[in-house]
Amino acid sequence: MSNIKQQRRIWWMAAGLWLGVIYSTLSLVRPVCEYLKTNTPFALFVNLMMGSFLSGLIIIILRTMKIKSVQRMWFLSGVVILYIVGFWMVEHPEEKLHLIEYGLLAYLIFKALQMDVHRVKAYIGAFVLTSLCGWGDEIIQHYLPNRYYQVTDVQLNIFSGLLGLLLTYVMEEDGWLMKDEGAKR
Repeated sequence: MSNIKQQRRIWWMAAGLWLGVIYSTLSLVRPVCEYLKTNTPFALFVNLMMGSFLSGLIIIILRTMKIKSVQRMWFLSGVVILYIVGFWMVEHPEEKLHLIEYGLLAYLIFKALQMDVHRVKAYIGAFVLTSLCGWGDEIIQHYLPNRYYQVTDVQLNIFSGLLGLLLTYVMEEDGWLMKDEGAKR
């Protein structure tokens, strides 16, 4: 098997596995979160985790990024601000995890698509597929006894995927993320 085919397979498998983790835990998340909310400082743990994610992102930016243009710095600052706004606007602690969940899914789908199509189409395709997966998440919840469908969660999943792609764009353009040899430019 060629290296490009192997990379393609790895990225699609990673995206599929991650989506499988998201979907397979839907019925477990609510009872686990309710248990944690009553027996631990759950909101504090989630806020610390998300704060650590954002702090780590900012530290990486400040320590390693070689900004190629002022526009790139403003764009990156805007992405970080959008993450912070998303973090503060989401009311329920467990929903804040969507910012990472669907951002990572969008990244994995982008990397898989990038093996076969030009980068612009890969970004668009990753956004569309991630949005559909986020909508699928809510459709599945509609049929689960302990969950329900919410349009606001679909919007949060889409927003989270978009943030992940914006972050991917900035990091790839500045050489932070590994380039795949078979990726279309």
